[in-house]
Amino acid sequence: MLYQPAISFGVRRRGSKMSYKNSYEDGIYSSDMTKLGDSVLQSMQETIQKNGGVGTITGYFDADLSILSISDLLLHHLGYSYESLMAQTKGSLKKLFYGENVTFLEKDRFRQIHGAGEGQILTADGAPVYVRLYKENTADAAGKPIWVMSVQINWAYENLALVNESTHSALWYFDCNENSEIVNVCWSHAFRRLLGYRDILDFPNELAAWSELLHPEDKDRVLKLLQDTIADKTNQTKYKVEYRLKTKGGRYLWFRASAEVIRRLDGSAKRIAGILSNIDAEKRSRMQAQRAAAFHRAFTSANLCEYYVNLEENTFDTFKVEASLMTAFEQSHTWDELVRFFVDNYVVAQDKKAVTDFYNRAYIAEKLKGLDTELCQECRIMLNGEERWVRNVVMRGEIEDSEYAMIFLRDITESKAETARRMQMASDNASMELLIQSMVRLLDRFVVCDLENDRYRFYNLQGGMVYEPTGTYHAFVEQVTAKYKTLEPLEALKTAMSPDNIRKNLTAESDIYKFEYCSLDENTYKIASFIPLEWEGTRLVKALLASMDVSQEKKAEIESHRALKDAYRAAENASRAKTEFLSNMSHDIRTPMNAIVGLTAIAGANIENPDKVIECLGKMTKSSRHLLGLINEVLDMARIESGKMSLAEEDFNLPELVDNLITLTKPVIDEHRHNFEVHVDHIEHEAVCGDSLRIQQVFVNLMSNAVKYTPDGGNITFSIKEKPNGFSELGCYEFSIADNGIGMTPEFQKIMFEPFSRADDHRTTKVQGTGLGMAITKNIVNLMNGSIKVNSAPGKGTTITVTIYLKLQESEKEQEKELLDLPVLVVDDDKTCCESTVATLKDIGIAGEWVLTGREAVERCYARHEAGCDYFAVILDWKMPEMDGIETARKIRERVGKDVTIVILTSFEFSEIEEEARAAGVDAFIAKPLFRSRLTATLRQFTSGKKEKNARSLLESFAKTDYKSKRVLLVEDNELNREIAAEILGMTGVAVDIAENGKIAVEKVVAAPEKWYDLIFMDIQMPIMNGYEATAAIRSLPGGRGKVPIIAMTANAFAEDVQLAKNTGMNEHIAKPLELDKLNDVLKQWLQ
Repeated sequence: MLYQPAISFGVRRRGSKMSYKNSYEDGIYSSDMTKLGDSVLQSMQETIQKNGGVGTITGYFDADLSILSISDLLLHHLGYSYESLMAQTKGSLKKLFYGENVTFLEKDRFRQIHGAGEGQILTADGAPVYVRLYKENTADAAGKPIWVMSVQINWAYENLALVNESTHSALWYFDCNENSEIVNVCWSHAFRRLLGYRDILDFPNELAAWSELLHPEDKDRVLKLLQDTIADKTNQTKYKVEYRLKTKGGRYLWFRASAEVIRRLDGSAKRIAGILSNIDAEKRSRMQAQRAAAFHRAFTSANLCEYYVNLEENTFDTFKVEASLMTAFEQSHTWDELVRFFVDNYVVAQDKKAVTDFYNRAYIAEKLKGLDTELCQECRIMLNGEERWVRNVVMRGEIEDSEYAMIFLRDITESKAETARRMQMASDNASMELLIQSMVRLLDRFVVCDLENDRYRFYNLQGGMVYEPTGTYHAFVEQVTAKYKTLEPLEALKTAMSPDNIRKNLTAESDIYKFEYCSLDENTYKIASFIPLEWEGTRLVKALLASMDVSQEKKAEIESHRALKDAYRAAENASRAKTEFLSNMSHDIRTPMNAIVGLTAIAGANIENPDKVIECLGKMTKSSRHLLGLINEVLDMARIESGKMSLAEEDFNLPELVDNLITLTKPVIDEHRHNFEVHVDHIEHEAVCGDSLRIQQVFVNLMSNAVKYTPDGGNITFSIKEKPNGFSELGCYEFSIADNGIGMTPEFQKIMFEPFSRADDHRTTKVQGTGLGMAITKNIVNLMNGSIKVNSAPGKGTTITVTIYLKLQESEKEQEKELLDLPVLVVDDDKTCCESTVATLKDIGIAGEWVLTGREAVERCYARHEAGCDYFAVILDWKMPEMDGIETARKIRERVGKDVTIVILTSFEFSEIEEEARAAGVDAFIAKPLFRSRLTATLRQFTSGKKEKNARSLLESFAKTDYKSKRVLLVEDNELNREIAAEILGMTGVAVDIAENGKIAVEKVVAAPEKWYDLIFMDIQMPIMNGYEATAAIRSLPGGRGKVPIIAMTANAFAEDVQLAKNTGMNEHIAKPLELDKLNDVLKQWLQ
């Protein structure tokens, strides 16, 4: 039964209760009503909603897990009064539970467990009952950590659990979404116990927890059957399978699993539920019987030799050996020698390798360690001058011991010859049958046409008469013409089948009269062939009509013609599109070029007016950047079409990616006065691997389109969320960009991802671009095995959703111990934002609370302060009605002092309010969107003294490094770039020599003393000699000169460029523009 959020809980001391009504009554018993605060009551509601339980129970994390409160409805279902339960359990949760599944009640484990579970609780009459549980952690009114747990008593589940226990089986189920993807996994306690595990901590509710335990030989088969069963909307595929699972003790045991699927109305899987049974003893008994049968077969067959082999000792003992093979056994002292002698002297050349590989001791030992009881291999040997076929048979000596093996060599020459003879006969018969069937299938009817007496007769495919109709031939023609027509309109079908026309076209025995015809709906095509059958003198009186169905061939021919026409039209369209593209490009390139040329002239004419020159330079910069963007799109499309675009695999984190996107697009968004929002939906994994540059390119393209095609003052929203998937090593991320712009027609949506496509619309004619951006975006997403979906309508805006899979970094997220259970208050007028932030805090391990106004926040902080348990931190939204974040911070400082850390949550940029906020007592700022790592890093500053990295701290850290004894060579052909790089490097005290191109760099290295340069920064694209050639020349120098570390410092930043730099002998790669932290890392690595 679910408690609704509107319900309020009442509390009284021991023996009494406060009730509330909502179609039934319930209340809460507690030893101390003052300890139950709003946070506890809120957690009670949440756990009941998630579990559908009948009641709740709360308590503390002490050694006994002392009970603080319990609901009246739960007491009623268990048969207790409050006093009798406390007396029976001595106030300890541990004494309320029964059975083996109690390890989760260990203090440390219990604190870590969150979410759903199960167990057995003792009722008042001493009987254990199975229950479903849902647990959360929170804090009481005094801020002390407590646990809150809802309990669901389900008698159907109780009965099912008892049945499973009696049959030694266990329940499991998976929930699926509308796409039949597994989104939730539940293993029962009995399931875990079958495998030797204790609870959710050592065997979590994850698919990988089970799939990783599958035997390698079973894994693919079992997982494929599971996927096929879920995907089969007809329910024809059944999940019934036997496989091996590794237990916690390391042994593989056999299990049998069966399941049924619950489906939605559209056939998609909603849930698959089943049981798992231990059949190891049964399976091994069957294997023993199979082994016994195999031994029986072996010893009752005529064998050339039989002997026992000790695989570990490499020895053998013979039981039976034919005289013709005795030499091999007499000449060999070890089994390896025996195999070698047998192969060298008996086995034919073509089979020697196969036999040697088969008798490999390591191979046999490995196979017999599994569940194979018999290994076989056939080969040819020369015996008494005659080639014979033999079967090599290896059988396990003992069912649990692969150390010994029985070897048999069986002569199968006669059976092989008989099998070959039978196969040849079957092949010959089959070939003839196929030939006959092929000929017969060409014709679907035989009709004998009596032209003289106006009669006809049908025959079936075997030549037997089906029936002899009483109708006339001309009536038969009428029936045919009512359903069919000729392909050529010049001659009607009735005319073609008339006796006179048939006689006209058949004048000799060897003549054949053919024509094509089809059904009136043109779905069936046939060829009619008339052949002379009977003559009276020179007059034809009977003809044979054979009809052949050629629908498939004719449709293929028609489709081929259609495809050729479509290809021709597509080629014309492509040619037209490229012509339009060149025309558009000519216009779009000339526009910024004309602006640059004109602005240059204006600046030159106003050289004495600095303000005018600066204005012109700013506009020239914008025009040149636009021009560069156009050129880059053309180059990217060229890479894609030539198949040369590849993806990098590098570590990055999602917060940085989103920050970069906002930094790149915020200026143009502000220029158009758009309302821009970023939504983050609880990202569990932020540290990922992939090509961050290409991902950023995708979203910059999409965001640019949203900005361009949304009228000034419009709304743009960027959202990111992590979706559940069945892979533990991959994260599934969904990004969406929504706007309320002009939208797109359904016709344009069909071609929007094609190169050179631009909407032909009066609203878009003023928008410049190549028409390649979306084609590039689509191809990059495809390279990442992702998907892109568009939802748009004219005048209603556009939403584009991109889904990609990214590899997760190896390091798992860690809950910071110093933040565990610290109380934090979240203040925001947006309830959804509050709940999302508190969920993130709980994920970190922080006890979070929230309020919706600044006034409530001040009162909460004051109440805590008076009780002597201040909040560790208060997170304030900047913009709130009535009392904003800065004013709230000022009031908190006035009433509480400096004991509470105050953090302001802002949208993107906080520089405009920083001075005022600091003066009001704000300690730190967090920019939206709020990621877990960003929140953790900010709060940890106030527990561990760590400082946030910003541009100022990076510069200060960079300037503190001292490399005065080091010398570097900077190779750069661009004067401005040289000046900037030399200035930055000079801040570290390092001596910097300059070379304008690769040739001068090589000359400087040759002329300088050995080990003169400690490091070389090398540009790639330079005149005279480029960076690759210069590196190769330096690497060819003798001694220390050829070993000096070389760092590529270039704008060529794609994955293939990085790899090429390393392949040519460079040690590292830094992309332009330079990032101080990466440059600092390189200097530390190579100069310290």
